[in-house]
Amino acid sequence: MNEESFNFEESMEKLEKIVKSLESENKSLEKNIKLFEEGLAISKKLQEHLESAEKKIEVLSKDQNGDIKTETFEEK
Repeated sequence: MNEESFNFEESMEKLEKIVKSLESENKSLEKNIKLFEEGLAISKKLQEHLESAEKKIEVLSKDQNGDIKTETFEEK
């Protein structure tokens, strides 16, 4: 899954389907392991995407003079 073709919403849906499949369907151990590994890979990509987005977030605020300024997002 390269960066250009990555779609967050589609990846979340795929991950949800994998989780539901692992929880509800009786599959062979090998199939479950393959699904689990696929889910982990998607989860890692989603986490990387979220971390990247978080770094891009800027907070708009007003300074003491009432002028709008931007600040980088800081996790609290």
